[in-house]
Amino acid sequence: MRSIKRILPMLLLAAFAAACGKAPAEAALKASDTALEAARPQVEKFVPAEWKSLSDEAAAAKALFEKGDYKEAMTAAQGLLPKIQAAVTAAGAKQQELTAAFEGMKASLPTTLEALGKQLETYAAMKKLPAGVDKAAVTAAQADLPNVSQAWGEAVKAFEGGDLIKAFESGMAVKGKVEEMARTFLPTATDETPAGS
Repeated sequence: MRSIKRILPMLLLAAFAAACGKAPAEAALKASDTALEAARPQVEKFVPAEWKSLSDEAAAAKALFEKGDYKEAMTAAQGLLPKIQAAVTAAGAKQQELTAAFEGMKASLPTTLEALGKQLETYAAMKKLPAGVDKAAVTAAQADLPNVSQAWGEAVKAFEGGDLIKAFESGMAVKGKVEEMARTFLPTATDETPAGS
């Protein structure tokens, strides 16, 4: 009788483990791990916050399994799958958004850079500059413009090489600089175009 009393808790624990499904829980964890690893390149790059959240949840599911909480581990692992899919969708949307934004910069920045170069040459040749345009500023902008153009070329190279994040960040930095220079040196449609040199 005593031996049965000692063994009974062990039998109950084994029965509980079987009922909660150790093997199914393990299979669910493997499935979520496989899905997570497949999603990693895109999700980690484009939605890093979601990648961290998913990684933390996967680690928590594994911890439950190690503690013997097979039912909870399986539930957690199964719950990860739709979240991984959602993260993949979000990453794809972010990738498309960045691609479209960079394509937009490609359509406008080269033209503005060219216009800036020509306008700065015009200003540099003028004996009297328009009000609000400083000779030293023109000289500084002429010196800086090749660096801005080089930075844009590097952004395009990154884009063509598949490094969309670097391309976008570099492109935005160039865009900000070009827009700042354009506000200073390019006449708007309502401005009077500087005449003669």
